[in-house]
Amino acid sequence: MRLDPQGLYALLGVQPAASPEAIIAAFRRKARVLHPDIAGTGNTQAFVAVKQAYDVLANPERRAAYDRAARRALLEQLEEPEPGEIRSPPPAMMTPARTRRPRWSDLPVMVWVCMTAILSIGVVQVVLHLSAPATQSRGPEIRPNAPIVTPATEAEARELAFGPTPVRLAGTPNFYVVPASGPTVLWRHEPDRNAYVPASQLPPFSMVQALHLSRQNGLIEVRVGESTTGFVEASRLAPGDASSARRAYCAYNAGSTPSNGEWLEKHGNGQGHLELNNRTSQPAVVKLRDPSGAVAASVFLAPGGHAELNGLPDMRFRTDFAIGELWSRACNGFAAGMRARRLAEYSSVTALTPLSVPPELSGAAGPVDIPDQTFEAE
Repeated sequence: MRLDPQGLYALLGVQPAASPEAIIAAFRRKARVLHPDIAGTGNTQAFVAVKQAYDVLANPERRAAYDRAARRALLEQLEEPEPGEIRSPPPAMMTPARTRRPRWSDLPVMVWVCMTAILSIGVVQVVLHLSAPATQSRGPEIRPNAPIVTPATEAEARELAFGPTPVRLAGTPNFYVVPASGPTVLWRHEPDRNAYVPASQLPPFSMVQALHLSRQNGLIEVRVGESTTGFVEASRLAPGDASSARRAYCAYNAGSTPSNGEWLEKHGNGQGHLELNNRTSQPAVVKLRDPSGAVAASVFLAPGGHAELNGLPDMRFRTDFAIGELWSRACNGFAAGMRARRLAEYSSVTALTPLSVPPELSGAAGPVDIPDQTFEAE
């Protein structure tokens, strides 16, 4: 408790010496249980407390300041004498004896001889190297033999960062695969041998339609095709539709919380300048889309945050913005409570600045609601 005066580490269930990866993993575990959208275990107050502790401990600067304050308070407590305690006075300062500094003349003669010989040899080598005529190598040209590595595609980069992309089997999803320490196996039943053999593996958060549970072996039969089925261990599945699986995937792969004014995405450069203000008590993200609909710039704003953006391309943009909780780097959207809106008209950066969230507009120029998938699209 002395190293955790506000109980932030205790809220996440980690020690003060925990690594940043352990803190992120602990928050994800807590979020999967306490998130308000989780039926049965969701707790808004507890989730907000855990999220506030994560915001401090996941930020290196804020965590360092918190740890310094805890250590400073601990040292002050240790230095204060208890009532009735008698401490001995500090020892008197002693003046150190004055000593003579070492001199070059104190070195033995043999050391001087060796140093002179080494210096002479070095001078001779330099003279011979500079006076030698330049020679051309007649040997074969040496070519690099390292393999040419092809840059990873966007899909490959996302798989390296967030794991394999979830799949959706046939049928109407009513369960999804939960993350586990090992792979989730899709089993196939062979009636001739009355045995189950592995058919493939399902990435976490893959969506399946469960048909029935076999209590004898703890397997759930799931639909694979129109006329084929497979089996998955019951402990590897959680009830939920496609939306629930998507929210769980986004929360699990949220990553570190962005800082205020952080560029989440930027394409192109120019002389454009834009001021942004978040007038809400929730995090917000503003996306500027070019005439083709692609995201030219995406910026994160903390609650009540202000940011000034420079170097934007000189063009007209359509503006999307969203507020919510727990920004997910994997999904490019908020994992919980997201509301996305769009300004109907294209505008230049000069006409947009300063832009507030929500914008101070009304009538035909006011923002309209858009689906989450539309906002998340890149």
